Amino acid sequence: MGCYHSSPLPFNVSLRGFRQHASSSASSVHLLPSSGRSHPEKKPRISFKRISVKDAPMLQVKYPCRSSTWIRGSPVAVEWLVLDPSVAHVKIELCQLGSNATTLLAAAAPNTGCFVYTKVPWGLIGDGFFVRIDEILPHDATVVARRTLSEVFRVGNSRWPESSSGSEGSITPVHARTVSSSASSLSKWQESTFQSVTPALGSVC
Repeated sequence: MGCYHSSPLPFNVSLRGFRQHASSSASSVHLLPSSGRSHPEKKPRISFKRISVKDAPMLQVKYPCRSSTWIRGSPVAVEWLVLDPSVAHVKIELCQLGSNATTLLAAAAPNTGCFVYTKVPWGLIGDGFFVRIDEILPHDATVVARRTLSEVFRVGNSRWPESSSGSEGSITPVHARTVSSSASSLSKWQESTFQSVTPALGSVC
């Protein structure tokens, strides 16, 4: 009794996602991945954040104003009127017309209406300076930060380059105010002292 040998059957079964590749041997069939993609890739979703703009101003700069002069090497004060108390901090910078350079006065000053800058840099001098105050918002804020500018003013070595009389928005130098106050006080003291002196000179004031 002889042995039974089964003859190779043709391999015509097609699998999803694969294509047939026949070799020189009739009994061997290779399965290769098909070029087509069975499952399309999911596109990432793009999220949009709605940004709104506040129409109401957050503050109004009072000083410096147009008649102000900042003295190099001296402390100065920036004053403003708070119009939106919900703003916690503001960024204050010193800018000049026609220049892209800025001087940072405060990275996050409390929105209290006043900030004192300890010393005006010696490298600044001239006209056309102004203060720029920006609103500081949280990272997840959905509004545009507001910005307020002051009037232009000058930075120099003296407050009044042409006249000795002060103007609104200017601050009298400390030494000049001291001398004037001392001279006025001395004059009033001498006047009151000589009027109160009697011929007897029996008491000492």
